[in-house]
Amino acid sequence: MEAFRDALPVGTGAQPTADRLCAIGYCLHLAKGEELAPDRFEDRLVYIAHGSAKLAAQPVADAPTGQVLAFHFGGDMISVLRQSDGDFRLVALTDCDIVVFPAERFLDIAQSDPAVLRSVLARSLQALHRSRTRMMQMGHKSAQQRIADFLVSMAERLAGCTDGACAFALPMSRRDIGDSLGLTIETVSRQLTELREAGLLATEGRSKVALSDVKALAKLAGRPVSPSSLTPKI
Repeated sequence: MEAFRDALPVGTGAQPTADRLCAIGYCLHLAKGEELAPDRFEDRLVYIAHGSAKLAAQPVADAPTGQVLAFHFGGDMISVLRQSDGDFRLVALTDCDIVVFPAERFLDIAQSDPAVLRSVLARSLQALHRSRTRMMQMGHKSAQQRIADFLVSMAERLAGCTDGACAFALPMSRRDIGDSLGLTIETVSRQLTELREAGLLATEGRSKVALSDVKALAKLAGRPVSPSSLTPKI
């Protein structure tokens, strides 16, 4: 809960609004691979204090592993709809500490503090932008461009890097990457190999990656990388 309070806009953490928000939230620990239990009646807002998770649709006949809708990391605020409005699940990619809020009550309280409401809206718009970008990729970009764009996005979100070289660990599997980009695991592996051969990527084990030039990858992906795309505080 303290991580959530610290992430609120400057000056809010010690104010009544923060106290009221914290009073309606509850903390949970999700072990790697564990799902947040569904709620049939209430939409929720979930703050990731530590760790990483994926939001995925439940498996169906034509997508037996489930479609990955988004990846989320420490500091993200996620909207998780009630089960009756869509069979979505939040699954921990690593051990996760989260804070769960009833969405309607959270927004009712946030309305009393414009700074908090504005920051939640900014988060929502940023998540919407990422979703639209990924949908556009699925229809118009090649497999190589999708992988390059994914790596640039992860460099920004996991390492705060928009230029030069950087290294970080990917918490998701290659199957998860493929499920999020509309690619098979074989295609993901092949494209990573091609990027390694081009000198743009180095890997160690199943998770560690090192990018030699983020801007070159962004150009390959067909999109600019801007510092403004870095994740803001709540």
